[in-house]
Amino acid sequence: MGKMDFKESSGINAEYGYLLVNAAAVKGIEVKCGTNAELAYSLEHADIPGDPFFNILLRIVSTRCMMQAVYFCSGMLPEEEYFHYGLAVPMYTHFTSPIRRYPDLLVHRLLAASVGQDKTYTELLDRNIVHEWCENMNYRHHQAQLVQRASIALHTQLYFRDRCLDEDAYILFVRRNAIVVLVRRYGLESTIFLKAVESKVDFLYEEDKCKLTVGRVTLQMFDRVIVQISVEDCNIQHKKLRMKLVNPIIPGVSVEPIYVTMGNNEEPHLPRPENLKH
Repeated sequence: MGKMDFKESSGINAEYGYLLVNAAAVKGIEVKCGTNAELAYSLEHADIPGDPFFNILLRIVSTRCMMQAVYFCSGMLPEEEYFHYGLAVPMYTHFTSPIRRYPDLLVHRLLAASVGQDKTYTELLDRNIVHEWCENMNYRHHQAQLVQRASIALHTQLYFRDRCLDEDAYILFVRRNAIVVLVRRYGLESTIFLKAVESKVDFLYEEDKCKLTVGRVTLQMFDRVIVQISVEDCNIQHKKLRMKLVNPIIPGVSVEPIYVTMGNNEEPHLPRPENLKH
């Protein structure tokens, strides 16, 4: 399988770009991401009959390919770097309600200062000062993202602290000894390390095919699996959500499904195990 050449100026993260193209190719789908228009067209037509969630998964992976958009002062970068890859526009700035984002407010003040309508913020005409403010906005934006993720993690732990569930999930990424899964029902993403507990299991990682073979079981990007979700509380100060593989069954790796009592019968609580690969 040939490799595409992803340049930094293309707006695509090379590592994830290769993953996206190769994983789609394994499913018989061609994805082009040389330009944002090509990627948008590829995603629009990337469908597998009978699997409506595939396109959503592909779009999730595609967002990982895109370079993080940042604020910058136009006088500090060449014009060919002004483009916004995700929005498919060659030039972009904020100009919405000033109550929504601080960058919007700065754009309004800069415009007013540039046309001589407001002399309150004349320092905005100094591109070095604007550059410093842009760097601070990028830093604050990143910090806000970290706070948001921490808040989601906290409330997710609170929800699952007294629960242990088996749920459908899809493989987003495949690593040498792990898989990254997405639980569609809750929108949760987690890495499951496939470490054999008792028996010796051989691992075969094929990066170009986005595939990991563990023993006799093959795990590939976009495959459907069943995982077990619980909160690991062995360290009271560092509780975290833990996912384990239930199905497909890999001896020495997969865990037993949760059993629920129904009258005098015990049955495994598994969500729709049909169509799973074994």
